Amino acid sequence: MALRQKTVPILTTAGPRGSCAGSSDRRSSGDSPEEAEEFQDATEYHPTYDMDLHISFEDCEVAIHKFFNNDLVGAMNIMRPWARTSLYHSLGASIFEFIPAMLTFDHEQIGRSIVALKQCITICNKNRKSFSLVESLGTIIKKPNYALYTDLEAHAELCYAEALLLQAAMTIMEGEDLTGLIKGTIKVKSCYNTYKECSKILEKKQWDTDESKRHFQSGVRLGMATFNVMISLLPPKIISLLEFVGFSGNKALGLSELQAASRSPGMRSVLCDLTLLGYHLVICHFVGASGDLKVCEEILEKILKIYPESVWFLVFKGRLEFLRGLFEPAISTYNCALNSQHNFKQFRHLCFWEIMWVNSLKMEWREAAQYATKLMDESSWSRTIYSYTKAAMLLQLGSDMTPNEKHQCNELLRNCSFYKQRIAGKSLPMEKFMIKRAARYYTQGGRLVLPAIELLCLWNMFGILTYNSRGAQYVLKVIEVTRERVEDHRFDWMGIYIADNRALLRYMHGCCLAAMGLPRLALNSFDAVFQLKSEIKEDTFLFPYTVVEVAMCHYQLGDKDKAVQLLNEARRKYSGYSLESRLHFRIHSKMDLVKADIAAEEATKTASKATTVTTHVQHTTAV
Repeated sequence: MALRQKTVPILTTAGPRGSCAGSSDRRSSGDSPEEAEEFQDATEYHPTYDMDLHISFEDCEVAIHKFFNNDLVGAMNIMRPWARTSLYHSLGASIFEFIPAMLTFDHEQIGRSIVALKQCITICNKNRKSFSLVESLGTIIKKPNYALYTDLEAHAELCYAEALLLQAAMTIMEGEDLTGLIKGTIKVKSCYNTYKECSKILEKKQWDTDESKRHFQSGVRLGMATFNVMISLLPPKIISLLEFVGFSGNKALGLSELQAASRSPGMRSVLCDLTLLGYHLVICHFVGASGDLKVCEEILEKILKIYPESVWFLVFKGRLEFLRGLFEPAISTYNCALNSQHNFKQFRHLCFWEIMWVNSLKMEWREAAQYATKLMDESSWSRTIYSYTKAAMLLQLGSDMTPNEKHQCNELLRNCSFYKQRIAGKSLPMEKFMIKRAARYYTQGGRLVLPAIELLCLWNMFGILTYNSRGAQYVLKVIEVTRERVEDHRFDWMGIYIADNRALLRYMHGCCLAAMGLPRLALNSFDAVFQLKSEIKEDTFLFPYTVVEVAMCHYQLGDKDKAVQLLNEARRKYSGYSLESRLHFRIHSKMDLVKADIAAEEATKTASKATTVTTHVQHTTAV
């Protein structure tokens, strides 16, 4: 029996569907208009019913298909009628409330998401395996018998873990202070423990059907793998603290599990695809690591055959083309994503952001500034960053800037600090950096030194720039000409920041040379940064950032031990500088890269020695 009820709510605006309830209760496409009208009237009532687990799987798969085909309303209409009692429908409705909350940061939407998640957790708790007081005390000494869990109880544990993770994110966003962060962290720990319980259930339980096991396994893999990958990205001090309270991270294991789940059937396999794309195309670029673009290409080739107009995957396709230096195809793909859906303007903003950087890498400063303007007009995420970035793009025009554009720069940099915001009780480091730069603009009489190229450097864009040799040569020439002028003349307008500006130019010069594969030349520029150490007034961040770049130059030259030494120096010797947390993430990822190479070399040497010994023994025996 699939359902126990006499009437079934209709799904509004979602179009005809064949799976809303059990097979015996589902309305066929041949129903008469009169029957359809009666069916629609039933939506005014909220009868009590039980949803069969396997029917809920079917509904969720249909909802996922609609969602990734940009039909969020249709997906929500499948989930909402059953959200008060059905485990998976409640989780689905919560997710579809969570997504707009994350995209908009709107407090009312965050509130609706929290209400939906609380309802989902209540339903999960009703369906989770219950223990008597004596049994609960017994589990402290002896683990429960996971083989006795029913399929519904097992899935209730999994849905509970997923809902807790989403609730933790919403709690942090709602609180916007340390209290919210602490509450959210506690929920994350509880979520992690529940996922570990789910792993044991998967290992021990005998399943009623293969379908139930398949969907459960994809969920456990997604959760545990994501935790492993995310924790492994954190700096060592944080990892040590997390390990002390029971967390652990293994990036290689996490990525292999995500790839296995991506290739396996299960309703969450598409979410594994999404997680892998986010890791390789966004997170790796942020932390300065090399993402596996081949894996991303394979995923996108597979998934775009199923969801050819999905804004989610079109954005990632544009990102892949962007990282490969295919600027025109990237802009074309982002424009396709812009036209593929109109429910969430936040996806428009994401495309604007990406196209802005593509144009900046093409040295199309005015075009880049136009997209920054669109972000300022439409997006409320960080008007400080948008304002400063637009001004930086216009200032990069130099003598080609019109009086009106100069006036715009003055206004943008005067007002950008007014939009400063706090997320989870913390100011955004990049906002604070840009506000300092805006203040320097006025201190220096309305001038900054190559502000747009500095942003390209700080956002890790130089590596992408090298795919366009003409663009790389242009940026290198601009930096060299500017550096020569600033080194040879003491400009009065720079005031007390003459050393800061010279050090910045030397740093950017070295970064550009290193990105172009010229580490020996880059080292000369980086060494020149430290010559100004006693004269720097504000830009102390340049020293640890330079140490990291020097380390990677030695890595390129084959001196891996020197690279490790310098990376440790950058991590331990410096503190209290601008954009510090960003650099610590990058140090950690680069340290992983270097140590992995050292380990591979040692393994090769060991294998070579073993082969030599074996050959010698065989030769001796033969003699």
